[in-house]
Amino acid sequence: MKISASLVKELRERSGAGMMDCKKALVETEGNIDDAMIYLREKGIAKAAKKAGRIAAEGLVSSQIDDKGGVMLELNCETDFAAKGESFMKLTDEMVTYFSQNAKEESSIVDMTDSYYDATVEEMAKSAIATIGENIKPRRFVRFTAQDNSSVHSYIHMGGKIGVLIEVAADSKEKSSDAKVKEMAASIAMQVASMNPDCVDVDSFPKDKLEAEKSIYVTQVLEMGKPENMVDRIVGGKLKKFVAANTLLEQDFVMDSDMKVKDFVKSVAKEIGTELEVVRFVRFELGEGIEKQETDFAAEVAAQMNS
Repeated sequence: MKISASLVKELRERSGAGMMDCKKALVETEGNIDDAMIYLREKGIAKAAKKAGRIAAEGLVSSQIDDKGGVMLELNCETDFAAKGESFMKLTDEMVTYFSQNAKEESSIVDMTDSYYDATVEEMAKSAIATIGENIKPRRFVRFTAQDNSSVHSYIHMGGKIGVLIEVAADSKEKSSDAKVKEMAASIAMQVASMNPDCVDVDSFPKDKLEAEKSIYVTQVLEMGKPENMVDRIVGGKLKKFVAANTLLEQDFVMDSDMKVKDFVKSVAKEIGTELEVVRFVRFELGEGIEKQETDFAAEVAAQMNS
């Protein structure tokens, strides 16, 4: 039976399912759109399992903040088009709310690459796969619980491409929630988003990264023909610059290059009469580390319509 493009379009608009899923449903139900809707609902989970192997590197980074702290989530889909859709954005809000209310893990990033967090998250994702028509993958989340003298803030950049969760402590809860501290936290979160530091301060710089960089510098200096008794001094200077460039408080402040980030924090602390500390931060960049699949979209659509 030949299925018209207008009927496929109508079913897609009603169901939110993918184009070829709609076409097959109409073929199976001999063009009855109501029966096709039932068919799509019944086959939703089976289709989700098939789509789970497809690369999902687009999506959104989202956060939710309250008085108790904050949660940040990366939720992936296959295309930027789907990520901008109402259904996916609604799912992102629902899922970050679920983690905010139910997750107990603190500070460490919870990786969901190989398995769903729990049965509820799995059901939410698979239900969305059935309607959106793409692989939907909750990838990771992180939770910060605010302390008696701290508050948690977030910044989402480029409509969900980069997200930052940050905790700032003061002398009291009241002062950590001061409007000027919130402005400061937002500015520092923007700094993290743009400059991607490894850690808050020099003392917490990752030792493995430091050792790897030191090995590279030693090789470079020796290849330059420098005397061995000068190697340690030259390498030490290079390492100091490297650590400063990749440590949040030691970086030049992007909104005022005449000061370091630590100087900015001190200036705000002095202004409101309290000690301020950037306790911790996490930065998520959408799809980082995922190898994206390059496809010829026009050829793919043509092949599907002719199948």
